[in-house]
Amino acid sequence: MNKYLFRGVAALISCTGLAGAQDSPFLRVTQPDEQTSRLEVAVRTLAPEGEGPVVRLVGAVHIADPSFYHELQAWLDLHDVVLYEGVGGGHEAEVEPAEAAATLATDRRLRLIGTLAEQMYRDTGRYPTSSAQIVETFEGATRTFVASAFEDAWGNPVQLEVRDGFDAVSFGADGRPGGEGVDADRRFSQTRPYKATKPEGAAAKGLQRDLADALGLAFQLDGIDYSHPHWRNSDLSIEQIRAALAGEPLPPKQKVRTVEPVDEASPAPAGQKRSGARTDAEKAADMLFGALSGDSFLARSMGFLVKLMGSSEQGRAMIKIVLSDTLCNADAILQSQAGVLGDLMKVLTVDRNKQVVADLREVAENEPEARSVAIFYGAGHFADLEQRICEELGYRYESTTWIPAMTVDVKASGLSVEQVKSFRAMMRNTLEQAMKRGE
Repeated sequence: MNKYLFRGVAALISCTGLAGAQDSPFLRVTQPDEQTSRLEVAVRTLAPEGEGPVVRLVGAVHIADPSFYHELQAWLDLHDVVLYEGVGGGHEAEVEPAEAAATLATDRRLRLIGTLAEQMYRDTGRYPTSSAQIVETFEGATRTFVASAFEDAWGNPVQLEVRDGFDAVSFGADGRPGGEGVDADRRFSQTRPYKATKPEGAAAKGLQRDLADALGLAFQLDGIDYSHPHWRNSDLSIEQIRAALAGEPLPPKQKVRTVEPVDEASPAPAGQKRSGARTDAEKAADMLFGALSGDSFLARSMGFLVKLMGSSEQGRAMIKIVLSDTLCNADAILQSQAGVLGDLMKVLTVDRNKQVVADLREVAENEPEARSVAIFYGAGHFADLEQRICEELGYRYESTTWIPAMTVDVKASGLSVEQVKSFRAMMRNTLEQAMKRGE
């Protein structure tokens, strides 16, 4: 059974386009104990050598535990600017009323404090009773960033309460308990939930959503709220992607607004395909986009396979383990490919990274009030992107924070430790063969 399940999962992964890197500083698999396997994603801090905002590379994987996206949202929302991936355009940003700016800013700070407190409880079994217990676990610019969350938007210290659970409290503009309007108390436990919701109908279809549903996970576009005004799409347009694949000069980027952000797994809208002869790379891109969007026969077939394999606890656990291990090696596999696939991956990674660097340069030069910028992209982009930011914009690496993205409880799944070890050995052998074939 394991043999056929493994082959089915490997086929699914080959169609997902998810990328990480072997021995990567951006993705890793850890085992807190023999019964737990955990995929973790990095938040890497880059500090400027001179003037400029602190930059954080906030890694994303397209399917993960729902808690992963909640933690990411808390980190991202506290930055002055968020640059995110989305081929074709971004989410229509909501207008936040000026009179609510302070309360919204305070709520975001409370969310980050609450997220970090829950993380400490998960790791140590106890909640923090002082800000220092959280702040001192970080270093450099990240320590300063986290420490700033413990002061509300009116300059008052945030209070921590540890009773039956944990809460972080701001006493409002007047700094005193009680009050109304801007003077009212604000609590982490009472902050409104993120409003990102799964779409319905045709918009809800796709291989990655099917995989997430089958595994009890969340899909990135359903777990993250992109609607904040300080979130900006930083990606190539579909026209630019197609021009790059065809070897043509990139047309100017148009400011496209869509109902929801579209990543590289989404198909091009009708009428935007080039006329005339199409390159092999364009054909490969159409096949990839179609498979991931759910429009192709391949996607429909894979969707059925996903549901079949995800129908048991053992099946779900094995797929998560394969996903975790593959994500940490997929970039090395893809980079070893030559020909059409190599051309496609260059456009999907390198050419899009150039756009991010250009957008970051614009923020640094024209927005001195922006003291922190988060770049929210698939972790497979970051090896090239970090090098470009450091070399072209004068930054240096400072520190890393790890966030759990996908956790497997081996015992609860019904698998044994020996089965998992054997399964991982088979996985390593298959990955090594894939890289040799690419070479």
